[in-house]
Parts: sequence; structure tokens; C-alpha cells
Amino acid sequence: MLAVYKNDLLQKELSGGTVDIYIRQAKRLHTYLQQNGILRMSELTREHMIAYKKQMLGRGLKKSTVNLHIVAVNNYLKYAGREDCILRTEKVQKKGCLENILSGEEYLLMLNYARESGHEKYYFIMKVLSHTGIRVSELAFLTVESLTLGKFTVDNKGKTRQVYLPAGLAAELKSYCNANAIQTGVVFRGNRQRPISRNAVYQMLIHFADMAGVDKEKAHPHSFRHLFAVTYMRQYADLTELADILGHSSLETTRIYTATTAEERRRRLEGLNF
Repeated sequence: MLAVYKNDLLQKELSGGTVDIYIRQAKRLHTYLQQNGILRMSELTREHMIAYKKQMLGRGLKKSTVNLHIVAVNNYLKYAGREDCILRTEKVQKKGCLENILSGEEYLLMLNYARESGHEKYYFIMKVLSHTGIRVSELAFLTVESLTLGKFTVDNKGKTRQVYLPAGLAAELKSYCNANAIQTGVVFRGNRQRPISRNAVYQMLIHFADMAGVDKEKAHPHSFRHLFAVTYMRQYADLTELADILGHSSLETTRIYTATTAEERRRRLEGLNF
């Protein structure tokens, strides 16, 4: 059933990362049900699912993470014809400020360490992420051919947008490709010449942060997207254009970047005079 379900997800043209999450959560649900003696989906009750949700919350996961799992599980329940058992997501208070955001100084520390330690590929990956605001999965759309154009097209989450490369960065990437005999196709590759995976980038960023003395909580790939957005808002303060650059469908998603970072908020509070 899971194999057929996976094929259904692929037919809907969901991203590879989304499919992986949905299949992983469906497998975890099956394992839980089997451990509790429920061998058929027809035996499932809403009480079983509520108990499953309580188990997830009891594992100390963040509510946002639990909600991601619930969305994935609900999708599987709908596919299995058990919409009567879908779960409600947990209410999450909207963040009033950004947390675990790389500062410009921390970014440079990681960047310099990558170059000095000979990790040129990851040096340029960090530069591309921080200079364009793309998601790490969107690195797959950056090709050798696009470097001459100075832009590339991203087709992600059902939306298509143009991503522009600063001229200096495009020139640096051309030199990188020439030096590494990358003549055509995707610029950043992993094993078997496939586009580099998010996990490979994440693991290396954690290593760079550790070696450069940067908080590892700030070293996730999305942190570079946040750094781009915060820097853009500070310099240009154009929320609508930023939403377009990041590929957001709603300004509400982008609006978080108009807020102060947690560190800035703390500094302001400490500076109050009474």
C-alpha cells in the first residue's frame, strides 16, 4: 500500500523532500499501529489517532514539528479513506521575532573557514544561498548554462520564479566550474553526479559552525535564506519585492522579516532607561 501511495504522491508532482516526509510519517504510523495490535486500517479509530498524537507530543518535539507530522499523517489517512480519523494540528503562537539567525559576522566566519580548509564547493554554496535567498533544494536549478545568463529559473512548490545572480558571484562560479571540469548541467553535485542533497549541505554546515565557533543551531541551510531576507529588508524595506524574490504566495509569510531578531530585541530591552 505504501508503494502505491508513494507513486500517487509522485504523480501529484510533489517535491522529493515532501514525498520523503509523507512516506516516512506513513511508515511510522503503521509501525505504531502494529505495535498496538492494529493490523488493518479498517480497525483504526479516532481514539487510536488521538493516542498517537499524544505520543508525538510526549516525545518533546516542537509543536511546529508535530504539526508537520500531523499534516503528513492526515494526507495518508485521506488517501486510505479514513478521513474520519484525521487529527487537528496544534495551535502555535506566531513568532514576534526571528530566532537563531546568522549574523553577518558569523556568516563570514563560516565562509572563511570553508575557504581556508579547502571546502570550495561549500564555500560557494553558502555564497549562493546568502546572496539569492533560495532554498537549499533549489540549488538543483543552478546550472553552468545559467551562469552566462546571470539568472536561473526555479520551479518549486507549484510556482516558477526567476532568480538573479550578482555579476561578481556569477563570475566566481564560472571560475569554479572551469577549475573543476564542470562543463554543463547542475553546478553543485553530490554522489553519482546528482544534485547535492539537503542533508549533505546540512552536515557540512554544522561542521563549519563548530570549527568557526558559531552556534550550531544557526547553521541550518534555511538560516542563510533568513540572512538574505533580513539583510534585504534592512537595506531596501520592500516587502512585496522580497516576497516575490523568495517565492512566497502570501505577504504574511514574508512579514516575519520586518520583525527584529531575538538578539536585537534583547539589546533594545537592555538599553531601556528607567
